[in-house]
Amino acid sequence: MKKVIRPLLTATTLALATLTLPAVASERDTNDAMQGMDMKASSEQAVSEKAQTARATGVVKAIDPQAQKIVLAHGPIEALNWPAMQMAFKVADPALLKGIKVSDEVRFELQGANHVVAVLEKTEG
Repeated sequence: MKKVIRPLLTATTLALATLTLPAVASERDTNDAMQGMDMKASSEQAVSEKAQTARATGVVKAIDPQAQKIVLAHGPIEALNWPAMQMAFKVADPALLKGIKVSDEVRFELQGANHVVAVLEKTEG
């Protein structure tokens, strides 16, 4: 029995090593390829994403004051290349939620890479 198990374990170990070594080598090659690259453009892009603002309109579907979140069904947001959808957003200040209720039509402004609602106001309609 030992004569069968030992070669089987050896074969299994070798097979696993053969499968994982290319992945490790590939990761190392990717890291080596990035050395010496000018990452300035990437950091500028990150700063630009943080400073990004987008304005849109939508309908309030839910409000969670404790979590500082609002669920909005909004139209397309061209600045973010987003289609119309319904999603939850964090609000920058809980005071923004005062006077807002479910089914209100609102204008809002998203700021930063995390798309936080920084401006929220009812529309006339």
